[in-house]
Amino acid sequence: MTLAADNLAFIQTRGAVARILLEHALDGSGERPRLAQRDIAAMTGADWYTVHVSLKSIRDAGAIRMERNRIIINKESLRRLAGEAGGTLS
Repeated sequence: MTLAADNLAFIQTRGAVARILLEHALDGSGERPRLAQRDIAAMTGADWYTVHVSLKSIRDAGAIRMERNRIIINKESLRRLAGEAGGTLS
């Protein structure tokens, strides 16, 4: 793969991870089952490491804050990152 293709694949994976986090947070079911990074990897079709790096990138962008066994999201920032990959969320 070329560098441009690698970057596009990463942006798409990061967007997919952002969408999963938003959907999981906004499902309205109250108590939610925990999502491990491996679960997110299976949902996106990416490997664990790419999901790990995506989460760090999302954190560095200020869209999430990671605390012990919890992810606190900034919905607007997360929606923006999710949209960059071509996905849409209402």
